[in-house]
Amino acid sequence: MGLGTPETESLSSYLHRLAQHHYLRPWQLYIYELLPLIQHQEYLLHKDTKKTSLKQIFLTNKKTGSNLSVINGLQSITPVIVTAIEQLTSRQDLYSLTLMSWLKVFDSPELLFKPSCSWCPYCYQAWREQGQVIYIPLLWLIEYVKFCPQHQISLENTCPSCNQKMLNFCQPGYCSHCGEWLGQTKYPLKLTSYFRLMGYSEATYQRNISYLQELIAITPYLSKPPQIQDVYSYLHERCLHLDEQGLKDLSFSFWMSSHLIAKPQSCDNAYKPRISLHFLSEVFRCFNITPRQLFL
Repeated sequence: MGLGTPETESLSSYLHRLAQHHYLRPWQLYIYELLPLIQHQEYLLHKDTKKTSLKQIFLTNKKTGSNLSVINGLQSITPVIVTAIEQLTSRQDLYSLTLMSWLKVFDSPELLFKPSCSWCPYCYQAWREQGQVIYIPLLWLIEYVKFCPQHQISLENTCPSCNQKMLNFCQPGYCSHCGEWLGQTKYPLKLTSYFRLMGYSEATYQRNISYLQELIAITPYLSKPPQIQDVYSYLHERCLHLDEQGLKDLSFSFWMSSHLIAKPQSCDNAYKPRISLHFLSEVFRCFNITPRQLFL
């Protein structure tokens, strides 16, 4: 759903709908169909999480960011899982339902995803009333995303009926505990008041969300997975002729201790650590470019 748009479905949501279509519970799909295809590469799981096995993740269905990250994102095992699912479904575009393509760019993969699913009750209600497919967009699962970009209300993470947080591999639109419908209409929170209370800049938040939406939207059109070198090469080219004052003028003060940025001529031989979403957002902002311009 929503492939090539900011509303792209998450892979965990797609798998739940796939299991439902074949009259299976999600754990049955994972254990009996998926696991036999990927178990031989289970050692990759140990590189990024404390989990001992994929079976542990699929059966326990705990509310942890590592579980969501294994399926939807930035873990070493994610490409193996996606390849297996594509083999089962004869599709070749399921990588676009994850952040897998950005594996070599972002750091802290577990911190990028929320510990449990969240949702916009307005979106659910609208989709249901319009007879559309109910699903969980990838954007809703990312830790930084606190509000629905369309309805400008806070994303929910607790069932209003039973006050429980959702399990990670839940049926879109329904509580994973009591089974109640999660769509509703409510008065939207005034974002300006919220950001003032939390000490956030609303303009910065909205700008960063737009960058994140574009990263998700361009994923199907990438000719190859982006590399961290792409970002540093761009910085090298743009910063090469700037003096220290020039860097400060670009609001790079939070990077100034970086040898790479302070002396960009060393870029080619320097160690290039992966970066945070905030770091990349600052690159877009300071140089007035978009994700599409940098990566396509």
